Amino acid sequence: MEVFREPMGLWEGAGLVGDRLQVLPVLFHLLWSGALRTDLAGGLMESDSLVWTEGIRWAA
Repeated sequence: MEVFREPMGLWEGAGLVGDRLQVLPVLFHLLWSGALRTDLAGGLMESDSLVWTEGIRWAA
């Protein structure tokens, strides 16, 4: 979660945490549960969609 303290692209952040294929399912779970946030108002989520931790108030 520290990786996403500041808004960062999903793919980039997953790579910093570890093997993307193992990390992405966990990140999607954290997004689903609300522990991580992203802005879906602009369209579908993509690999460069910004993701951040729950406590941050941030707008694109």
